[in-house]
Amino acid sequence: MLSDNKMAQCKECKFYKPIDDAKGDCFGNEVPATLDSNKCPTNSFQPRN
Repeated sequence: MLSDNKMAQCKECKFYKPIDDAKGDCFGNEVPATLDSNKCPTNSFQPRN
């Protein structure tokens, strides 16, 4: 479980497709791997199972 002071990151989303170590694709949007999930450009963050 995440601690209270750490947000989930894009790289932890089941829709995130890595491009390289620093960024990935989210439904056609290039996003930083470490972007906080609350800043998701598509508001579709879902944790990987």
